Amino acid sequence: MSASDRGFKTGRKLLLSHRWLLVAPAMLLLWVVGQIDKTHISLIIADRDFLRDLNLGGHNAELGGLMTTFFMGYGIAIFLWGFIVDRVGPKWSAIAGTVCWAAVLYLSSRVGGIQEYLIIRFLLGLAEGNLWPVCNALTNRWFPIREHSRIQAFWVMGSTLGTAAGVPVVTGLMLASGWRGALAALAVLSLLPLVLFAFVSNTPEESRRLSREEREEIEAGRAAGGRAVRLNLRQLPGSRAFWLIVACQVVSATSLYTLIQWIPSYFTLYRGMPFPRMAGWVTIGYLVATGLTLLGGWVADRTMKRALTGAWTCVIFALVVAPAAELLSPRWSAVVLPALISHAAILAALNGALMHTLVRPEAIARGTGIYVGIGNFLSSAGPFVFGLLINYLGGEYWGGFVYLSLLSVVGVLCYGALHRIGARERAAVGAGSLAAEAGPQG
Repeated sequence: MSASDRGFKTGRKLLLSHRWLLVAPAMLLLWVVGQIDKTHISLIIADRDFLRDLNLGGHNAELGGLMTTFFMGYGIAIFLWGFIVDRVGPKWSAIAGTVCWAAVLYLSSRVGGIQEYLIIRFLLGLAEGNLWPVCNALTNRWFPIREHSRIQAFWVMGSTLGTAAGVPVVTGLMLASGWRGALAALAVLSLLPLVLFAFVSNTPEESRRLSREEREEIEAGRAAGGRAVRLNLRQLPGSRAFWLIVACQVVSATSLYTLIQWIPSYFTLYRGMPFPRMAGWVTIGYLVATGLTLLGGWVADRTMKRALTGAWTCVIFALVVAPAAELLSPRWSAVVLPALISHAAILAALNGALMHTLVRPEAIARGTGIYVGIGNFLSSAGPFVFGLLINYLGGEYWGGFVYLSLLSVVGVLCYGALHRIGARERAAVGAGSLAAEAGPQG
């Protein structure tokens, strides 16, 4: 059998496995719906009726604060949800969180002022904090380590796919029933993940639908990965690699949600694009970002150089984001800028895969809660800073894009340091193996 035939057979077997047919789509759907729930605010704040109803025209810092307060709640809750997931399991944590964020979304359709809306956004962040711990726990329990970059990229892809789907969905709902009606409808839409999670088990051992062959494959894959896992939860604060991953998460989350927050208003209010036209081109860009996210995960698993992949991703973003915003025509810019969100999604997937090699399996949900919680809490300032720069520059957006470019340079440095740490550890392991093979020298 040729190499191509073996690769096709392996790929077909992978796609037909229980973990890729049910567990992976459940996580993807959770992220798609969660992303729509997170980022509908970018379309809401570009709606003139919303700005008039809440008297927010020209209040860019306050509008940026709607995403900032969400992230403050999100960052706090991710940490708390990590302990809940390890205690009750990812399935029931996903179900509980989904019901909570649907309820909060409905409340947001009834707000009467900016202060009330800021509180609602904070509560929505608390409810949605289950996403990262749930999906990282399922990744660790259901997928061999050799698939970690791909599965992380698959469900993190929900951040771009959800935004791509959310733009036409939310736009259509707003045109049909106004911004309040759109929020009420999104509350109902938020319950969709319950359909799949009703059939997901916390672990392969609990599943009655899993074949013996796949169960053995998962166990073998986890055992092979276990040799690389070193730290328990108490050891994480003393790990330089851990804090570098936290910094990389700040770069990822700040870039993702700052761009998603401000892209619609950039094109409608600054570049003068009509709302429906903007929505169409931006949706194409988000679909391109979805494909690029999967490509980044495949490259990282293929090369097994995840930190180096992250560094090059940051280099490309740093060089392209500001020129894409300022030098391209509105149409091309409306495609390229959303496509660049793949940079943040790829980094998020790589951060998770790196974390799986750093922390012990039984602590992965809590470890995720810590690194994503800290990273996202710190990144909550991003949309607010972007809004401040718009005000400082008299309505110009270029300063915000330069800010994101410089932040990506920080990502290059952090991933470079992670790559060097990994190279030294591999060299040390190799030297130890050679010494063991040589035996005692007298």
